Amino acid sequence: MSETRCGYVEDVEWLLDRGTAYCWRPVCDGGERCFWHASGPKTREALNAHRPAPGERLDGADLRHADLAGADWLCGRSLVGADFSDATLRGADLSDADLRRATFDGVDARQARFDGANLENATFVAADLREASLDRARLYRAGFTDVRLDRRSDFGDCVVYEEHVSEADDHETRLAALEATGWTYRELRRLFEQDALPRRARTCYLGEKSARRRAAWARGEYLRALKLEGSRWVMRYGTSPTRVVASSLGLIACCGVIYPLIGGFRQSEGGTFHLEAPLSTPPDHLIHLLFRGLYFSVVTFATLGYGDMQPIGLLARSLAGFEALVGSLLMAVLVFVLTRRVR
Repeated sequence: MSETRCGYVEDVEWLLDRGTAYCWRPVCDGGERCFWHASGPKTREALNAHRPAPGERLDGADLRHADLAGADWLCGRSLVGADFSDATLRGADLSDADLRRATFDGVDARQARFDGANLENATFVAADLREASLDRARLYRAGFTDVRLDRRSDFGDCVVYEEHVSEADDHETRLAALEATGWTYRELRRLFEQDALPRRARTCYLGEKSARRRAAWARGEYLRALKLEGSRWVMRYGTSPTRVVASSLGLIACCGVIYPLIGGFRQSEGGTFHLEAPLSTPPDHLIHLLFRGLYFSVVTFATLGYGDMQPIGLLARSLAGFEALVGSLLMAVLVFVLTRRVR
């Protein structure tokens, strides 16, 4: 290696789509590294004077304390492993940049744009991302610690890996995309909860659960998948008391219609209610049976046990026991969901 050349080597062997980066730029006066890999703060004037050519890679660049406010030439750059610690990135455009394993400790990135950037395995510690835009950014395995957000911090409507799920050509690729989707939603949920953004945290929670459910089906974990499906439809993964109430009303209505068809029930003071020929039964009698069936279904669901009606036959008794058991569970679920919403 010539003494007048930088010779910096960025370790990118772990990146399957990148080759090893050797820096052949001339060294700075009296130094051992080029301008980009030399340590020390870099002023705005110096950065503009050394602005790289289009397509030039800046992997491993040392940009600590650099003044990059409003910079637009970082857009689409390869900055794998770059160090932006304590740099000023306010209003800078890093859209579509390759920022894997980059370091953003203590950066001021207010109003910065990371749209479409690859931030996998990057680290953000005590970073200010208020009003920043990370729409469609790839955030799998990115670390966020003590990051400041606000309502205008934009992470998009969904994580970019969801697009990869639908585009996957093979089973393993689809599973990997689902894993990245669930992980990213979980990390974003944690961030939003820390910064008191409950609605956005709830959206990410639902996205995470949906990804876990789809991954369970894809892996053949059918018991787990069915459990998540039930949680999805009955209570929307524990977030919707309305769904719990609707599920309860649906169960009551279904059982109320079925009871007269499978044996019926009798009153304690005499008289039975059973439907043998629905098509030939007068409408007023059908309405009367439906009303009685719904009443018996409500009492059974709520386990009130008035004792004024008893099911007739094995099928009706089995259904009554099932409804009472599920009714108790649904009421417990409703209390859980309401408590969770309040918290």
